[in-house]
Amino acid sequence: MNSETGELRARNFGDILGDTFRIYGRSFLRLVAIVAIVEVALAIIGGIVAILMLPTLTAEEFAVGPFILGMIVILAAYILLYPLMEGAVIHATSEQHFRPLGIGRAYGFAWKRIGALIGAGVLVFLAVLGMAITIIGIPFAIYFGVRWSFIWQAALLEGTGARGALSRSSALVKDNWWRVLGIVLVLGIIVGVISGILGLIPIVGSAIGAILAMPITIVGATLLYYDLRLKKEGYNLKVMAGEIGTSLGESVV
Repeated sequence: MNSETGELRARNFGDILGDTFRIYGRSFLRLVAIVAIVEVALAIIGGIVAILMLPTLTAEEFAVGPFILGMIVILAAYILLYPLMEGAVIHATSEQHFRPLGIGRAYGFAWKRIGALIGAGVLVFLAVLGMAITIIGIPFAIYFGVRWSFIWQAALLEGTGARGALSRSSALVKDNWWRVLGIVLVLGIIVGVISGILGLIPIVGSAIGAILAMPITIVGATLLYYDLRLKKEGYNLKVMAGEIGTSLGESVV
């Protein structure tokens, strides 16, 4: 990157992976903290719901109403908190080009766009699920799932609405579908291996694996998003600074 001209360099496959782990290593504690905040919050909410539902679950006659209510509370927590966390990590990844990331700033910025983040995520989930459950629609679910890889980046950084985020992601992936699929798959394999190994730790292993591995996927996808914008639109640090609400200074990546 060139901080004087406000330019980003094009990244190949190796560059994206290398820069992903460089960013991850440099800001490890803060990135992990962003994810841990949500994971711990969800664990607490799930624990409270489980405790409140325990009398119902152990009663002689199972009560459907309280069970459904508890599931709705947990689902609502996931629908709100996961897009918020995703947006915070995306902002943190972007901010590192200008200054050390701030956890509060990352979450504050993501909160301002929470409606679009949630909407885009729900739309993609329902669309992909609708295609996948038909069995014959699985190839279409994969195809569109890749096309919609950058919905949260578009919703957060470009201020698009939920439907606009899907269109924007599709436009960026156009003519790059196989490249995006390949990089996403490699990131997924890496994260899967890390999560699988840590998941062997009794009781807390799965949670630790998610907290440590999730930033890798989001950082890598965000760098790929930058690269697509750079190659298609001449994206630069000045534009990025305006999108995340900071000033163009000395880049650090």
